[in-house]
Amino acid sequence: MIGILMAILTGFFIALQSVTNAAIGSGVSTWTTAMITQAVGATGALIIYLFSKKSHVNGFKKVKPLYLFGGSFGAIVVASSVIAVTLVGATVAISLTLIAQLGTVVIIEALGVFDVRKQPIAGMQWIGLTLMMIGVVFISL
Repeated sequence: MIGILMAILTGFFIALQSVTNAAIGSGVSTWTTAMITQAVGATGALIIYLFSKKSHVNGFKKVKPLYLFGGSFGAIVVASSVIAVTLVGATVAISLTLIAQLGTVVIIEALGVFDVRKQPIAGMQWIGLTLMMIGVVFISL
């Protein structure tokens, strides 16, 4: 149940972040927006980390170096979100983002990339993604 609530919370904050980033981006450049957002996020994470009783600094030794660059994807997420929300609106941008996320994760699971447990792509997954794409068409009309 906690996992479901956290997923819903994540979706809520991704939507808020996309809209607020677009507002920031209307006053400054896209990459300045990405820098501001990443810096504020890093500061917030640092504050939470400092007060957390579960800090595992030594765990970095166990993480593959390639995975430590995962946070850099955030800058691209912010920049592309600013552009997308500005050009196509928040609803369409976030709908397409969700479809891209699901499609990417289906492929990652099918191939077993990034140490994710390999899972075959089920027919229902393709149907679900197709229905979501049709939904985006209706949302954008």
